[in-house]
Amino acid sequence: MKIILGIGIGINLLAIFQLLKGRNFKLISTKIAVLINMFWAIRIVFFILKDLDISLRFPILLMLDQNLLLLDSVFLWLYSKSLLRNTTVKFKVLLHFLPFIIGVLLSLLSYSSVPDELILEQYAKIDRNISDKKSLFAIDILVFILAVITVSTVYFGKSIRELKKFNTILYNHFSSLKNINANWILKFHSIWIFLFLIPIILYFLNYMYPVINIKLFLSFMVIIQILFSLIFNSNVISQNYVSIPETNISKQDDKPIEQFKEKLNELKKVLETSQYYQDENLSLVKLSNYLSIKSTELTEIIKYSEFDNFYDLINTYRVESIKKELITSTEQIMIIAYDNGFNSKSAFNRIFKDKTGQTPSAFRNLTKNTS
Repeated sequence: MKIILGIGIGINLLAIFQLLKGRNFKLISTKIAVLINMFWAIRIVFFILKDLDISLRFPILLMLDQNLLLLDSVFLWLYSKSLLRNTTVKFKVLLHFLPFIIGVLLSLLSYSSVPDELILEQYAKIDRNISDKKSLFAIDILVFILAVITVSTVYFGKSIRELKKFNTILYNHFSSLKNINANWILKFHSIWIFLFLIPIILYFLNYMYPVINIKLFLSFMVIIQILFSLIFNSNVISQNYVSIPETNISKQDDKPIEQFKEKLNELKKVLETSQYYQDENLSLVKLSNYLSIKSTELTEIIKYSEFDNFYDLINTYRVESIKKELITSTEQIMIIAYDNGFNSKSAFNRIFKDKTGQTPSAFRNLTKNTS
């Protein structure tokens, strides 16, 4: 067990080192990722203290440890939020740590009003009940469980909203999203709820209605925590961060809609002849520079088009170009896709099927059979 705990701390410290020496170390999102690793390392230290029975000499550790569960979802939300707003963390953000602060204060208040011997006696009684599988209703455990569920649910919802905003901006500014979207955070948060939060709730319920072996269960939670650290840090380190300019759309009545339609037709002609879409790194700003117009104006033109966003516009032209080559050329499908601006096989297959209702190979075979 001590070896596993040591590995866990080692992973967190290595991740902190990698993040601080990486090219994105100045970003607030990187700093929050560092804080998350420090937080998880502290949790593992608490596991070590429990394993060494040091908590018997310092009962306050038993009371403070559980309050850390009020922080996971808050930190994950902060990381999600920082992707959209890479600015200095404002003081009001600290208000989101109030549940944790209140929990710590209540623990300290309880600790100061009860002798150490009585606290240890209460925990010993709980341990005996678990060993004898005796039920013991405890209102404080129920209140704590409800607090953890409430905080986690609220901040999971806030993370989803931030990621939706972030993805909307990405689709409006970029033609390829490889390594710049952050959908992995949503998946990570979901897995965290099912493999960490729910088991932790069962862990505390087990104090009232003993069913499982606490030590074995605690070992399982340590391993899960280490796996989460690996998954989180591998994604954070590989995440590409992009600078997204402010885009303020003017009101609809500022310019006639017909004017935007005329400019849209001009844009379509330029894309058909210039083939700017073949640039895999084509962005809204880059295309607007090619066209010698402001990015805000290009955003308005797309707004009044049949395309959902910039991402949809460029990838529509990519697919149309690829369809022509699939009919007239015998070149390998992925070479054609890469030549037309796609940089991910999975993204290409998904977008092509969305646009045509067929896979690229099925489309090529069908056109061969009909010709």
